Amino acid sequence: MHLTALLIAVSLAVPQTPDTLEVASVTAERNRASVSAAPLQRVSSLQMEKTGVVSLQEALRTFSGVSIRDYGGIGGLKTVNIRNFGSQHTGISYDGVTVSNAQNGQVDISRFNLDDIQSVSVEIAGSEDIFRSARLASSVGVLNIVSAKPLFDSTGTIASAQMRFASFGTFNPYLSVKQRFGERWSAGLWANYVNSRGDYPFTLQNGSVTTQETRLNSDVASLNTELNVWGDLGKGGDIRFKLSWFDSERGLPGSVILYTQNPTERLWDRDFKANALYNISFSKWKLKAGLGYVNAWNRYTDSNPAYPEPVDDRYRQQEADLSLTALWAPTAKWEISFSQDVFVNALDASTPYCPYPTRETYYSALSAKYRSDRFTAVASLLGTIAREQTKIGDPAPGRENLSPSASLSYRLLESSDLRVRASFKESYRLPTFNDLYYQRVGNKNLNPEKAYQTNLGLTWFRQWKGHSLSATCDGYWNNVQDKIVAIPSMFIWSMRNVGKVRMLGCDLSVSYNGKLADWLRMRAGANYSYQYAVDVTDPQAKNYKHQIAYTPRHCGSGTLVLEMPWINVGYTVNAVGERYTLAQNTPEYRTDPYSDHSLSINRTFGFGRRHCWKLHLSGEVLNIGNVNYEVIKYYPMPGRNYRLTIKITY
Repeated sequence: MHLTALLIAVSLAVPQTPDTLEVASVTAERNRASVSAAPLQRVSSLQMEKTGVVSLQEALRTFSGVSIRDYGGIGGLKTVNIRNFGSQHTGISYDGVTVSNAQNGQVDISRFNLDDIQSVSVEIAGSEDIFRSARLASSVGVLNIVSAKPLFDSTGTIASAQMRFASFGTFNPYLSVKQRFGERWSAGLWANYVNSRGDYPFTLQNGSVTTQETRLNSDVASLNTELNVWGDLGKGGDIRFKLSWFDSERGLPGSVILYTQNPTERLWDRDFKANALYNISFSKWKLKAGLGYVNAWNRYTDSNPAYPEPVDDRYRQQEADLSLTALWAPTAKWEISFSQDVFVNALDASTPYCPYPTRETYYSALSAKYRSDRFTAVASLLGTIAREQTKIGDPAPGRENLSPSASLSYRLLESSDLRVRASFKESYRLPTFNDLYYQRVGNKNLNPEKAYQTNLGLTWFRQWKGHSLSATCDGYWNNVQDKIVAIPSMFIWSMRNVGKVRMLGCDLSVSYNGKLADWLRMRAGANYSYQYAVDVTDPQAKNYKHQIAYTPRHCGSGTLVLEMPWINVGYTVNAVGERYTLAQNTPEYRTDPYSDHSLSINRTFGFGRRHCWKLHLSGEVLNIGNVNYEVIKYYPMPGRNYRLTIKITY
């Protein structure tokens, strides 16, 4: 609490500089979300800053229909799951480039740095953006991350330095420099370093005995850097180059089973990514071309004394991709696009029986969009072709599929922004390399998972005298066929296409933004999700029509931000109902519901000539109630903890 008092005292002493960029950001978000033909949620960097959000997982926890799988700790794996299809069904786009993992299909979203991000959005069951990579159309939902492009003043330089301190021995420095070169070229370089002991305390309940423990082997040290180059070619279009490097070493604390911790696992990552994106517009045409390369290396060790010898495995994934997209707008209301993507993935590993697979995947998407003042319709057809080769043994057979999708939105009344929307989408997930080739477990004859989504909803928006209010309600019916699951067969488990999942649900959201007084603006939002997701694979099975693992029936979140001339105060709550850790919904597999409350205060000061220098101070208290909860069973989350951020920008 001494930190909170200090920030309030400093904020009262210095006048705050108004931020005029915020109004434009809020307006853009409002227009897109209220007229979208498919569910769309978006948060800007300014909103995240004033709410006290500093990581991608914190931002996504406030979205309805979106859940985070969090294995705890600073360096624990964190993946995003849309409407309980699984993280492998979630597409991730970073500045228009698809981010993927062919080995296990899961992307760790904790690697993304929010300090250089302009906005984060999630689209579910379709998108109105038909001028993008065809590969994104294969996912049930897409997480879009857009980094900030610099807006230079007369100096042509933007620089910022930030230091963040947090509980459990965590410190996080960040540096960023952006420079303009002439009238048409600019570049930006940033580096983000995180170091933490991660030794947070937690409460362990062992029957009638309660003990206080400390999380072990939860340390992390990571460096994330990125170089961007922007070029304006005039009538020749524009081009962007991006190079990034991620290097980390972390302990894997493991699960707390039988009331003991025995962490012996560690993980190293070294990832290099390079891509170029070119855009050009002329007459009624837009063309986009992307070229990328990824080299991801990781090392996994386990020194468990129970093993005959220590485990020391090395993996290397490589991906090369080419994406071409053309959009033609014959009239002001019509747009037609065609996109062709080619991806080549390769995996080699030091593990026994690795077949060194290589996969060539071709995505082709033909899309059309019609938009008038009251009506919007989008239709798309995606073709997928996959071919594989192996150096050892036989490869998996080739696969082909056509996946249709359609969405529409209609404003019911001329005088009111009340709209009905509906969408249908078929998604097609290829098995991962682990599914197909993992030693003794993989099954080369697996069929891809097919997911079917149907969404029907209402959106409403109203604006009056400096206030705005919006609400959405979406009901959905989803179905998954050929779900890939691991099942036992004698002494060896194997991957099989035996799963069928049926999902019914409803997502509700309400948001308000208004000026309550000359000195007070309030932003508030609330989301609620009801999810009935059951296994319907085998009517004779004990888990028939039981809720699938880690899927709560009820969950929700709320945010409140009070903006005042002297300080901003933000509050966030996330609530999750009971879940079951295994397929059978029996008492021994039940996980208790929980709610997590966070509070933040922040302030930005302007000083120097024309306020060209800015100082941003923020402090957060996370998990205010010090609740001892688990997102994943046996992986305790941190209790009450604190953060302090100091940032200077020129």
